[in-house]
Amino acid sequence: MLRKKVSEKDGSAQVGAAVQKAVNYEVSIADLARRSEKRAWIVATLSMLVTVMTAGGYYYMLPLKEKVPYLVMADAYSGTSTIAKLEPNFGGRAISTSEALARSNIARFIIARESFDLSIIGQRDWNTVSAMGSTNVVSEYRALHSANNPSRPLNTYGKLRAIRVNILSITLIGGNGKAYTGATVRFQRTVYDKNSTVSTLLDNKIATMGFVYQDNLEMSDSLRVENPLGFRVTDYRVDNDYSALPVAPAAGAVINAQPQAAVQQQVMQQPMPGMADPNAAGAAIAPQAGVPLQQGMQQQGGAPQQQAQPAFPDQMQPAGQLQAQPAMQPPGMPKNVNGASGR
Repeated sequence: MLRKKVSEKDGSAQVGAAVQKAVNYEVSIADLARRSEKRAWIVATLSMLVTVMTAGGYYYMLPLKEKVPYLVMADAYSGTSTIAKLEPNFGGRAISTSEALARSNIARFIIARESFDLSIIGQRDWNTVSAMGSTNVVSEYRALHSANNPSRPLNTYGKLRAIRVNILSITLIGGNGKAYTGATVRFQRTVYDKNSTVSTLLDNKIATMGFVYQDNLEMSDSLRVENPLGFRVTDYRVDNDYSALPVAPAAGAVINAQPQAAVQQQVMQQPMPGMADPNAAGAAIAPQAGVPLQQGMQQQGGAPQQQAQPAFPDQMQPAGQLQAQPAMQPPGMPKNVNGASGR
């Protein structure tokens, strides 16, 4: 009996252990499936995020690969170049307000600083430079026009000549979200003679300048009108532009088709040696020919009439008394009379 009870207990224990193992196995399988599904969702989510980020990167990088054509125009004489962006609407090129104001102020300062005209320098140029220039820039301008300077423009050009400035290009320094802090300006200077109203090219210059805008700039009302925005040139330097200048035509060397045609016609009308001009008042003389020249003279209503001309200068007769005279032939030449051979 005891053995039977012990065997029953052992059997039930074994059955319980087997059942427990089966339950643990099922739990393990379910847990593994759950973990695998979780990992799969994590991988899918990360893949979707990477795909979205890649698409966004391509979307933002595509404009960087756009081919934008530019037109570069160069001046063969002055060496200046202008870059223009080719756009569908050429008349509507966008320009910021700050760029337009900077270009305007730079142009006004350069024209006032580099030009010279005694009649208006005290009314316009001097006030503009004083209003827009810093202390060192204005000091250099005053030293240039000082009476102690022997090479000041007044001594060089006087009252009857003036210097005019023509700005070729303005290249700003800065932009792209930053404030403009400087510029490089190319310009030409010409000398204008007030008496003859003739302008003569003087030279080419390159100006490098730095500037700022000062809102709290103190100045008089007259200077505030010249510089309402507080444009202040802090540094200014001018160098020579050594690019080739256009060659001025020489005096009297005006090329024209009509004078050339007149010269050619005059050359064609000049008689060659040994030929007489039928349009002359008298009879033309062949200075180096021993044979008289036969010229046909057209009469009204008739055929050309042949007249013999003298072969030597001492045989000339006054106009209106021309008579046919026999001509002397050089030895060895056939005797021709009116174009007919004597043989």
